Amino acid sequence: MPIMPRRSLRSASRAASASASASASNVLPKTPARPSSSLHPIDHTPLTTNSDGQRLRASQTSTGQRYTSSGPDQMPSNATRDEMDPVLLAELAGAVSRNVPGFTDAFFPASHHLQELFDWAVDTGVYVRDSSCWRSWPASPTEGNVLVFFQRVVDNVLLRQLCANTGARAYPYVPSNTVLIRGGDCRRKTDLLLPTVIPNGTALPTATLPRLNFGKMPRSRYDWRSIRVVGELKSNPQQSDTDSTLAQLANYVREIFNAQPSRRWVHAFTLCGHHLRAWMFDRSGATTSELIDINAQPILFLRVVCGYALMDATAVGFDPSIKWLRGGVEEPYDPTVAYSLGSFATTSPPYIYAPVGPDKSVLVKLEIDPNPLFNRRSIVTRGSVCWKARRFGQAPWPYVVKDQWRAAERPSECDIISSMQRPDRTPDLGLPEYCWYGDHSENGQPVDIVKSVRRGCMVDAVTMPPPASRTRPSGSSSRVAGTMAPPLRPIIEGRNTQPRNTPAGSMPPPQWSSSRGTKRRSTAEDLPESAPKRTRRDEPARCNNRIFSRLVMAPVGRAIDMFTTVTELLEAVRDAICGHRTLYNSHQILHRDVSLFNILIDDDVTRPGKGLLIDLDLAIRRDRLSATGASHRTGTQDFMAPGLLSGNPHSFRHDLESFFYVLLWIATYYTVPPGDGSPTELRSFSSEVDTIFDACEDVSRNFMRLAIMKAGFVQNPFSFEKLCLAVLDDDMRAALGPLLSAWRDVLYPPGYCVQYAHASPDEEAGLWQTLVDACQQRIDALDGR
Repeated sequence: MPIMPRRSLRSASRAASASASASASNVLPKTPARPSSSLHPIDHTPLTTNSDGQRLRASQTSTGQRYTSSGPDQMPSNATRDEMDPVLLAELAGAVSRNVPGFTDAFFPASHHLQELFDWAVDTGVYVRDSSCWRSWPASPTEGNVLVFFQRVVDNVLLRQLCANTGARAYPYVPSNTVLIRGGDCRRKTDLLLPTVIPNGTALPTATLPRLNFGKMPRSRYDWRSIRVVGELKSNPQQSDTDSTLAQLANYVREIFNAQPSRRWVHAFTLCGHHLRAWMFDRSGATTSELIDINAQPILFLRVVCGYALMDATAVGFDPSIKWLRGGVEEPYDPTVAYSLGSFATTSPPYIYAPVGPDKSVLVKLEIDPNPLFNRRSIVTRGSVCWKARRFGQAPWPYVVKDQWRAAERPSECDIISSMQRPDRTPDLGLPEYCWYGDHSENGQPVDIVKSVRRGCMVDAVTMPPPASRTRPSGSSSRVAGTMAPPLRPIIEGRNTQPRNTPAGSMPPPQWSSSRGTKRRSTAEDLPESAPKRTRRDEPARCNNRIFSRLVMAPVGRAIDMFTTVTELLEAVRDAICGHRTLYNSHQILHRDVSLFNILIDDDVTRPGKGLLIDLDLAIRRDRLSATGASHRTGTQDFMAPGLLSGNPHSFRHDLESFFYVLLWIATYYTVPPGDGSPTELRSFSSEVDTIFDACEDVSRNFMRLAIMKAGFVQNPFSFEKLCLAVLDDDMRAALGPLLSAWRDVLYPPGYCVQYAHASPDEEAGLWQTLVDACQQRIDALDGR
């Protein structure tokens, strides 16, 4: 999704927001700004059950700062465990595989070095073989006592000795239970973690570990960008696998995925009493080891705790196809190390290899901006992330690199794109240029969740068929349950609102292959009538396999809600409609996800037009329309047509109605730009104002009611005037009201009904041009304003 960083949204009252921020800044140090997670779409689980869609409080979005993952420091959001835990548990429902056989062998293999370390521990009395326990293990395993054990035994004895014996470079364990962690969406602190930065400490990793004294370590904030592994400590051994513990870990993991977008997976562990459990979270869910008694199974304990401390960039979960030069050696890029080095790094920028030139057999070195244009916050998701890119060492940033974990059983976006390619074609008005696309492979094998991430230790779970309620006929275009969270509306007072460890060194460029015939997910999914029930704990978890894919496209655009004039806004919408028509008529593709997120402003004067319609994750070929089931609705809820919500098959007309709702959304929630080149602002609302989108949110779990509610606002011109246009700011109503009324008259003619079966595409073929002409007439009337 090639977008420039979206500016943070403003709260309804700037004065109140400024006051709140000023007050809060006296309490906590600043943390990097994040846009509200509700800006980001849900792509796997139902509405209100995915952490991408969790609405956060206004203090996070009241700064007016544009978003980058390492942008200016701002206050963290005030989202609480009570708000996030149910969302994360629902997101992971049925996606946690517990007590996986072979987990420890796959991720923490045995070695003679660890056997030697154990023998040394026995000889020196660190481990008492006769009583089968670590000498310093506390009789009362409270959090404080266990932290002392990690300081005295794990860090200052075992890891130091291992480094001395082998020359290995390790990351020590440090406590993090006293101060909130910087840079997150939520206010969180962990018990124990492995970071790349220790306040006033040596650079990490190191082969000569300093002796640590947890009590004398500064009570400084760690940052999510520096954290490699997190741990949760509890005295009660029965809490190793409770929902509460899972939710705690999931909160940490979500923050790490958000702060480190190139992360493929995240390691975590729980130590409850003397029972250790290793966890790994990826884009399909989570897996855990069997329970390890650290006293009765000391070597297994050493394998896990030493394994975490010794993990390199690839083993800890970073994408090895993103590289950098460090000390003159090409190795996988590690953003946690980059964060610790800061501006004094003697390293190159991160880069990838991709065949973007005319000769597709030649890999080009593309520098990527480590601050993503867009990335998802949720765990169980495609993990989409977009980076700006350019040829290494060159000035402009003409490319966008989009990485994602597409679902393996459905056609990919790349499959759709491949059908659009023609050797002699010029750029299509309203559509981006796709420079290259494909699936990533390593050692000749596709990079997927089952074999590459989970290393083949989930075979039994993978072979399970999906539930009958989700099975579809061959060739069906329906999707796994889920939807997109609506963009954040103004806050209104009083309203409830790899592979195995890879040694450092020169690595060959990644291998890529064309992608065809496998599943995709995107900014939105089919909308089920209700949320799926939580899977029972004793039911085997399914692993919905995903494949890592990448595409490179151009140009880098601006989000549609960053328009600087109303004319610019309408030119972008007009051209996006033309792009939709080209997709449908020339390429035989139906987009199916027209939304605020997928229309961009194109500032490249060398390209035709001003707007772009992007993101083909949900697109299908027209010859598959008959296979679209009526029990699922594909799109973004706030922008979906009433007829689609009521169960009619998705047609091109529904997409055109989505353009109408996008424009109505912008007219409702934004102001007319001041005309000095600065972008539009979010407008302020009084608590008495209700919009069509607020009303629809109240019935969002019942799609027929939602369809009827939305149609009630728009199908009658008098209702539309009173309920939609009357709530607009005067300036915005004067600017966009005439066009919205004209579009409404065309899209909702007299006699419109949500159950209406629309005419054939041939009979309504002029609908695109009618909307474009109306848009152009309004552009001419605005005269550049």
